[in-house]
Amino acid sequence: MARFLQLSDLHVVAPGALASGRLDTPEMLRKAVDALLLRLPAIGLIDAVIVTGDISDDGTAASYDRARVELDRLGLPLLPVPGNHDTREGFRDCFGDLPFIPATGLIDWVQDIGDTCVVGLDTLIEGQGGGLLRRESLDLLAEALDMAENRPVLVALHHPPLRTGIRFMDAIALQNPDDLSRGLARRKTPLRIVAGHVHGVFHGQLGQHAVCTAPSLCSAFALDRREAAPVGFMSGPTGCAVIDTAPGGTWAALPLDHGDGPFGF
Repeated sequence: MARFLQLSDLHVVAPGALASGRLDTPEMLRKAVDALLLRLPAIGLIDAVIVTGDISDDGTAASYDRARVELDRLGLPLLPVPGNHDTREGFRDCFGDLPFIPATGLIDWVQDIGDTCVVGLDTLIEGQGGGLLRRESLDLLAEALDMAENRPVLVALHHPPLRTGIRFMDAIALQNPDDLSRGLARRKTPLRIVAGHVHGVFHGQLGQHAVCTAPSLCSAFALDRREAAPVGFMSGPTGCAVIDTAPGGTWAALPLDHGDGPFGF
């Protein structure tokens, strides 16, 4: 088994700037890490931190530097994948010291954490909001699934292979979820796909495989499926997730605006 913390959609900006003209995301990340450090003893042993993209909002070196400083305070191995707000150059400069990050090309990787095979896939189309899985990524996934055999597998990517009903987000979704579904057909036992991008908790299926999206650390999108739904974000709820790959293990959302308690009942 292995247990992971999943963080997503940090949208860190350069010092002095605000994401979307409103959010002090460097400070929000600092406070999120402070809160997580206080909660880790209650959560239990965490083997690694999966970061499912949009680490930077503006692609600046300063935003990546700040993000890395804060993430390193967790004192845990980092497993990051890029999102649509990231740039491969900035991402690679930030995380290139991690030995599994490729020096060139797509930022796909495979890591064994405990008995769990974690596959990180690059869906970034630089300059666009939507995502795409290329043939090279799908080939790497196929090889990883063959090597994993019957061990637990987590597939981490930014753009989830599902639709939320939120129109402005579905317009910039993963373009080819069917290719991912076909790539997973070789897997005879269920695995879990974890993603970000949609700034909220959504659960779905891709064939026999569960898909779970994590909340963002900085904002949320309202579940509004009306044709004339307003385009924009909410200030919360924010949060992250905890993933347990033991038999019967769960994917659990962890709110960051934690209430008081516990109270007796």
